[in-house]
Amino acid sequence: MQSHPPHLLHVIGLGLDGLSGISAQAQACLDQADVIGGSATHLQAVATHPARKLTLGSNIAAWLDQVADILNTQSMVVLTSGDPLFFGLGRLLTERFDRQGLRFYPQVSSVQLAFNRLGIPWQSATVVSVHGRHPDQLEQALKQGRSPLAVLTDLVHTPGEVARLIQDLRPPVQYRLWVCSQLGSDQEQIQAVSVAQAVDLAFPAPNVVILEAEPSAPVFPQPLFGIAEADFHTFPDQPGLITKQEVRALSFCLLRLMPGITVWDVGAGTGAMAIELSRLVPDAHIYAVEKTGAGVTLIQKNCHRFSSSRVYPIAGKAPDALDSLPDPDRIILGGGGQAIPAILATCCHRLRPGGTLVAHFATLETCMLAKQQLQAQGWGVNLLQVNLSRSATLATTQTTRFVPLNPVMLLQASRSPIDTDLQGDIHGAQ
Repeated sequence: MQSHPPHLLHVIGLGLDGLSGISAQAQACLDQADVIGGSATHLQAVATHPARKLTLGSNIAAWLDQVADILNTQSMVVLTSGDPLFFGLGRLLTERFDRQGLRFYPQVSSVQLAFNRLGIPWQSATVVSVHGRHPDQLEQALKQGRSPLAVLTDLVHTPGEVARLIQDLRPPVQYRLWVCSQLGSDQEQIQAVSVAQAVDLAFPAPNVVILEAEPSAPVFPQPLFGIAEADFHTFPDQPGLITKQEVRALSFCLLRLMPGITVWDVGAGTGAMAIELSRLVPDAHIYAVEKTGAGVTLIQKNCHRFSSSRVYPIAGKAPDALDSLPDPDRIILGGGGQAIPAILATCCHRLRPGGTLVAHFATLETCMLAKQQLQAQGWGVNLLQVNLSRSATLATTQTTRFVPLNPVMLLQASRSPIDTDLQGDIHGAQ
């Protein structure tokens, strides 16, 4: 609960150079102070000041009670790091005291210094703190491929642990990594290292990790099967839309691939499914149908990257975009939204005898709609629910936990009831 003490609390941010960078207004408040609070480290900067010192220890609640008592009779100054309202003590003070009674005098933050030292514009940056926090927000930012990304570290969640998390999560972009240590001090140090190098290195504290996505470039040699998401061009604002490596593997199992097939990849997105399929079946003809202009561009770029000459990007919205294509032996269906019934009607009409359709669904309702429509046409249908988690190392204990990916439902369908061999495919995939 907020309190409303009658006197002002002046909160002054310090850099690693101590008092030398504070404003004249902040210095005037400090000169007149009778009580100065802050951590033992911050109070060293005013060791010769005659004011009473109120040291912030591990019991923050008790310390805030003492501050409140003092403010009932007089104003006081609190020293903290950088910008008090940027992952600092300021948040706790605004929760405890009426903001009308608070005055803030910020110093340049370590994040601001880091981006300016590197010359990276940071108006669109994502800033995450793992200082005394669980790395949930960092994991989410990495899985989304956020760039540029600043990470405030601590002695447990070090730059090495941040790098290890990047390796564990396999984000959809490749990152450049800088460790900016002791910014603003005479010992300031900025190191550019690879993610792999950072895992085993120690860096001076305090430090900030800056991550920037590498410009897209071919990554070779590539495996025949199991291409990582990070190696494809993806949507800058929605990198998570790419079909995950493990889901691609299961889908290819259910498709029952054969030489010389013709394939429709409807709702191809980035083209990841079509391109990896073309590497598995080099003589296949694959039509990657995508309604968005950005998606078609990505498919073209990925085809160039992986030399996929038998993947044909088709710009258009299904089912109309399917009219001019040759009849398929296999169909991959991703997305579709409200057009699913019309798309499936075309698929049922055009899929060649003995063909197989595999669809990806994120919602149960759409999956059930497709299942019912296909069964009404006499098709055999099987479902596979895919719940995947990837391992990640806990920095605090160096133990392993699992980070879940979004669940996916795979629907496999053919013109006739699923035979024994097909049931084996499903059970084998599980």
